[in-house]
Amino acid sequence: MRIMKKQKIINFFVTYIVTCSVFIGFCNTSVTFGKEKADKAAEKPVAKEISSQADVSDQHPEIEEGLSCNDCHEIKLDAATTATQVWLYGGYLKWNAGEGIMPQDKIWQHIVTLLGGAKQKRTFVLATALNNKPFTTTVDASLDPDKKVLYVYSEKGTSKLDHIKNNSSVSLNWHKEFKDFSQILCLQVVGKAELFEGTAKEYNEGLLTYEFEYAAAARKMSVEQWKTMMKQNMIMQKITIREVTFIDSSLRGTDYRSQQRWKRQ
Repeated sequence: MRIMKKQKIINFFVTYIVTCSVFIGFCNTSVTFGKEKADKAAEKPVAKEISSQADVSDQHPEIEEGLSCNDCHEIKLDAATTATQVWLYGGYLKWNAGEGIMPQDKIWQHIVTLLGGAKQKRTFVLATALNNKPFTTTVDASLDPDKKVLYVYSEKGTSKLDHIKNNSSVSLNWHKEFKDFSQILCLQVVGKAELFEGTAKEYNEGLLTYEFEYAAAARKMSVEQWKTMMKQNMIMQKITIREVTFIDSSLRGTDYRSQQRWKRQ
């Protein structure tokens, strides 16, 4: 009996040791496998920041059809040589570098003067993009000077709304008809657009700024009737302005350059 009992104890310890060895081996294998995966992930090439003037080298990985540089890389403009940067900040005409630049608050007030405030509208060219294909259309927009937001209302089912739904980055341009170099007035906006249905509270907030009443009069409807139709058939675009650049030749002869840029802080 004692021999049998002793044998059982020995068998138990042998089984225990073998089990522990297998478990430790499994853990070591898992750690090694996990490390190999991490090492491979670390070896995966990361697209570096490039200049807008960069060319594709012979060593560049194969590029899938339809892809462009900005799908993988962050592209930076050369602020020392880009023409717009020189006009805004560099040595240009009578200005030395850094001279003639308006304070940001003064630039914004000039923008409000150009575009007007609530219940005033301007007709912009709106640029959107989808799958690296740009698209432009014309829209009426009204500015909220305090929120620094543009409001646009468009019919459902338009291409620009599909674009914005998938790519919220937009650009808008407003200008007066060009006659000669003594009369230039144009303004470019860069921003991010959000879409709102008629049931959203933001929709009504936009109507407090957007000039829509003239359309009711043109359709011989009451304001409330037209507002109801808008909510049923139109989508609001709320465009948060990130940057505005303008050229205003009326500033010539003042202490400021004709070209100025405002940026949201």
